[in-house]
Amino acid sequence: MKILLMGTAAAEGWPSPFCSCHACAGARKIGGKEIRGKPGLIIDDCVKIDFGPDTFGQVQRLGLDLRSLTTLIFTHSHNDHFAPLELLYRESGFVTQGGLPTLHVYGSEGVLSRLEAAYADTTYSTFTLEPPLQPFVEVTTEDGTDILPLPARHSSDALLLRIRRNGSSMLQGHDTGKFPDETVAALAEANLDLVLLDCTYGPGSGAGHMGIDDVLDTVERLRRVNAVHEQTQIVATHFSHNGGLLHEELQDRFSPHGVDVAYDGLVLETQKI
Repeated sequence: MKILLMGTAAAEGWPSPFCSCHACAGARKIGGKEIRGKPGLIIDDCVKIDFGPDTFGQVQRLGLDLRSLTTLIFTHSHNDHFAPLELLYRESGFVTQGGLPTLHVYGSEGVLSRLEAAYADTTYSTFTLEPPLQPFVEVTTEDGTDILPLPARHSSDALLLRIRRNGSSMLQGHDTGKFPDETVAALAEANLDLVLLDCTYGPGSGAGHMGIDDVLDTVERLRRVNAVHEQTQIVATHFSHNGGLLHEELQDRFSPHGVDVAYDGLVLETQKI
């Protein structure tokens, strides 16, 4: 699988537009990897995880297009991940050359309820809503992607996602606090090639997200159940400026533990273990 991380910040982005803390000031001065947008990623050019309000800007900045999308999975309905009316721009009048593949949209029952409400008075034809994802029930999409939804410690409609495609596997492991025990148990013997983990709080901690110590603890928990191995790529992502650590400082904290630090535009290639 090829995974492109389009956005690696928490909800407010980094630098936060109304903040003058040292982390935001540093990001404005340094630029590059310090500039982080709202979260989202794309797999093999055809599977999108989350579609938030920064998506179109990220597409333009990274030189992408979304014409090949066939699967869209919403992890939850917080507004940094969920901008459902943006899908209207796939419709006639906004696309001068048609022929787009049908986009199959997945999410929890809560997410799909909100999406249906958003389109209650609007007609659409280029995407379809699939049955709600249920925790621990694997679904295979029309493009051959296996999705295993797992409980998160975040909002009531949030899910973590184990994704398999073409013999490779990954875990989308944010937005969440410390993994529920049943989520770790469901990943036993998963032999994951890539794990993305929430590090919103940086060196701190709190509810609904994780920090550096939580990331390292989660890696150890996954290691004990043979979900990750020495060859598994572990990547921390979903950072808030409130954590206070810039990219190199995060790398300094994580590199002794074999954990990489994400940035917007990072491409990850999984290798089957």
